[in-house]
Amino acid sequence: MSDFKRGDFDSFCGIINDMLGLFDEIIDFENRKLDAIAANDVDLLDKFMKDEQAYVLRMKGLEQKREKFQALLGLQDLTFSEMTEMFESDEREKLRRLNEQLSAKALDLKEAITGAKRYIDLHLNSISALIDKLEGNAATYGKNGEKEPGEPPARFKTTKA
Repeated sequence: MSDFKRGDFDSFCGIINDMLGLFDEIIDFENRKLDAIAANDVDLLDKFMKDEQAYVLRMKGLEQKREKFQALLGLQDLTFSEMTEMFESDEREKLRRLNEQLSAKALDLKEAITGAKRYIDLHLNSISALIDKLEGNAATYGKNGEKEPGEPPARFKTTKA
């Protein structure tokens, strides 16, 4: 593709680099959020939930800019791989590298978010079980794996030394 505006191409690549930087920030953020969950720091976790919205808005803004410059390049509705094939060798190689970096960062981000979500789900299940126990609704299971009503058997007994 030889009839594109160099400035539009450079701006497009700059936006992709900004997205990569934001991915790094979000990955770090998700890891700090996981640490707060593990430490049961509810106040910090509450702050993180508010901060998360800012990251979402920043990513949305970058995505809109990317779409704008992709359209200026005449490549709207194309995947990154399809766009790469539309350019000559130097630009093609630059886009290929950016695509590889984006794919790797997206995978890292997905793993970080999945880890935090898994930990949150684990805590929610523990809290739910505790609430059930406090309300007297704790479930017990028979030998066949069927749910049985009633109190769970005592696991610890008080003894005198």
